[in-house]
Amino acid sequence: MSDIIVSEVAPEVKISAFRFELDLIEDLAIKEFTELCLIAAPDYIFLDCPASSSGKFHPIDELGWDGVIIHTRKVVSVGYDLARGLDTADRQDEIVSACIIHDLRKQGITKKGYTQNNHPKLAADLVAEVHFDTGIITNTSFEIIRSACGYHYGPWSKAPWLKPLDQYTPTELAVYMADYIASRKGLTVNYLTREWN
Repeated sequence: MSDIIVSEVAPEVKISAFRFELDLIEDLAIKEFTELCLIAAPDYIFLDCPASSSGKFHPIDELGWDGVIIHTRKVVSVGYDLARGLDTADRQDEIVSACIIHDLRKQGITKKGYTQNNHPKLAADLVAEVHFDTGIITNTSFEIIRSACGYHYGPWSKAPWLKPLDQYTPTELAVYMADYIASRKGLTVNYLTREWN
């Protein structure tokens, strides 16, 4: 029996879900790399994936079928600004890339119906898989994006992606804080709106 997963969602649909966010990335190699991660993401992200299956950890607008998409777009919006605020604007492209990728395996490699506690590791693995298959970004950019995805769960992380927040790099902190802020109930995070499919 083959382990190949056949995608039902066309690559251009996956990319169009985050077109505005991808356009924030100036480095063409990092942009292409991020698009390849989107293409490699499980279809369920684009078909039916609330940001929270229980409704406890995300605002109501992130609980529908497109919840992870809405949440991710908010995370990018916050992360883009935090890059400057944390004096790491020179790595803004990597931060935006990691913000887009961080939840692409939220419910696992195949849909489990609920958030997987190890999804930061799964996102970091996705980054590694695409990097080792393509080699289109520098090793430095790869390490930044991979670690920012792996550590995006902050104190709720599981080994091997667990370390004290005071040991986070500014890029890791930007992605973790963007994810945390974007998921808070009672806060409104604006992002560019438009139909995407």
